[in-house]
Amino acid sequence: MRLPAGWGWKVTRPSGRGFDDDPADYAASLRNRSSIPIEEAPGVLLRRRKQPWHRAAAHASGSNYLPFTTEVPFGLWIFTLVPYDEERSGRTWGQRIWFRVPAWWALGPQGRTMAALLTRLEKLTWDEVLTLRRSYNQAWPTDRDDPAWYEAQDLARATDRATLKNALIKHAEAALSRTARIHGKRVGNFSDEQKTVCFAATALAIEDLSPSLAHRLLGPLRLALGDVHTYPVPTWADSL
Repeated sequence: MRLPAGWGWKVTRPSGRGFDDDPADYAASLRNRSSIPIEEAPGVLLRRRKQPWHRAAAHASGSNYLPFTTEVPFGLWIFTLVPYDEERSGRTWGQRIWFRVPAWWALGPQGRTMAALLTRLEKLTWDEVLTLRRSYNQAWPTDRDDPAWYEAQDLARATDRATLKNALIKHAEAALSRTARIHGKRVGNFSDEQKTVCFAATALAIEDLSPSLAHRLLGPLRLALGDVHTYPVPTWADSL
């Protein structure tokens, strides 16, 4: 989705509260039709202050991807910036929340399926993590190297999907790492289980562009955990 000029996205907890460094209640702001101030460093002259887009709406109009957060689940909101009378309020900018949109929008064209994958990864047993490790070697034996990974990289770059692809990979890696910590383990970089979930995330970034390529990339995950398209979509991904 592309937004009009001057509009932006806001990622929060599903409740509408900001994350740890942002305690604002965006759901309440929408209900009350009030704006949320953007805090500015005191004593900085207005003419020397950066425009707030660099932190408040870095992915505003014209973007085909959204801000990345490793927090799952999350909520997603549309907002604009409103100016304050600095002499009276001491503030420069506020955020006006207009409406909530489905959180899966932050995960690309296959956002519902990606949300389902992340939820499944968060619930893995350690035996299932080991199954992901073994399935990678089954699907991608070293003597029959499939160039699908490199083809997907090229396709993502050529179609302006590289940023989305990288964000989905980070989501998948973070979910797998959280699960490992729950079991008192860790997942190493470039481990086979990590590659399996990264291949799956890449597949979902480009599946609408090349279903056959995505099918190849999903091979290791399919062997271990079945068809990702059959996983239940979590309610947070669709809720408004």
